[in-house]
Amino acid sequence: MSDDPSGSNDQLASLKPWASLRYRDYSFLFLLGLFATSAQQMRLTQNLYQVYEISGSAFLLGMTGLAQGVPIFALGLFGGTLADFLDRKKILLITTFGNLLVAITLGVLTLTERIEVWHILAGTAITSALNIVLNPTRMALISHLVPRSHLTNAVALNSSVSQASHFIGPMLGGLSLAWMSTGNAYLFNALFYIPAAVAVVLLKAPPLDKTARETFSLASFLGGVKFLFSEPIILTLVLLDFLVIGFGYYRPLLPIFAKDILLVGPAGFGMLSSAPAVGGVLGTFALLAIGDVKAKGLLALWSFLAYALALGVFAISTHFWLSLVLLGAMGLANSLQAVMRQTSFHLLTPDHVRGRAFSVFNMFSQGANAAGGAEVGFMAALLGAPGSLLFGCAVGGLLTLGCWIMMPGLRSFGAETRRS
Repeated sequence: MSDDPSGSNDQLASLKPWASLRYRDYSFLFLLGLFATSAQQMRLTQNLYQVYEISGSAFLLGMTGLAQGVPIFALGLFGGTLADFLDRKKILLITTFGNLLVAITLGVLTLTERIEVWHILAGTAITSALNIVLNPTRMALISHLVPRSHLTNAVALNSSVSQASHFIGPMLGGLSLAWMSTGNAYLFNALFYIPAAVAVVLLKAPPLDKTARETFSLASFLGGVKFLFSEPIILTLVLLDFLVIGFGYYRPLLPIFAKDILLVGPAGFGMLSSAPAVGGVLGTFALLAIGDVKAKGLLALWSFLAYALALGVFAISTHFWLSLVLLGAMGLANSLQAVMRQTSFHLLTPDHVRGRAFSVFNMFSQGANAAGGAEVGFMAALLGAPGSLLFGCAVGGLLTLGCWIMMPGLRSFGAETRRS
């Protein structure tokens, strides 16, 4: 990475929103993220809808979340270790083609009428295993491809990719299910991995620094965990994200709200699935326009609280358009706290441990969705879908208020930037 020693907060704030895209290789990484993550979200939408269409079971929707979560926790540290010890470009290429094969397989099984729920669960688990390697590897490259003065901008742009994919993917997933057969929808999903693979081929990834790289050992394998526990404020933010978003993970229940409560079809389901991403994009663009935010901890706490409150109102809403607005508000709140965490990680993490640190980060972030998917499915089987989300609202609100009152250091966190 070309270094810019004058990366002051004033400069960070004055950068144009798309400044990092002027760097060729970052642009290819940006395109990889856009196509790959959009395809991931599209297929998850298709998976959830097909599971409910085949089974009509909230429990099996929860099992879909569990199938996503098991690889995250079982292989998460391993994925980050690969990113620190092996050629990162080759890892990106292998995992991208792996995702392509999963989409084609599900499409063929559906078109030949051999698809069963366990096939979808297996495909979800394999996809999760591939992405637990792909995502930390992609994120570990960001700081190599832009100057340090552009790092906050690059991270915010990366977050905008994630938010845009959460809009594009579910919307296209719902529309593809409405406009074509489910099998063809999976094959349509597979097409998105072709430009992603082209972006990887064109990307010039810097070689690993062998002089700073550790010798592989159990201690080095756990380096990301050690780093996370060395930063207590960041650890608290990560755990809040895991618990608040996990207990309030509404997405696996959206087929129930769409079909049984709001009475809309696949297209309406796609709109509901995409609404959080609209709010997320608005939040990310606001941060791109504002520049650096000093009160990162305070903004994160407000965001967690707003998420919990919007979740509670969504749980009791029976109006489609109100539900869309509330889902958008949850996406906005989630994007604000996510950018605060990601920027802090990039600024604080040394390169030789970056892949492993981001694997831990990814374990908690994606693990919140996976474990939360299982939890809300089980709770929905006991309390109904609205009751499950009201429970998540209560847990999230109480945890956030508890941290707000008991951790004054978290409220003031972010006034300075450091780098290990």
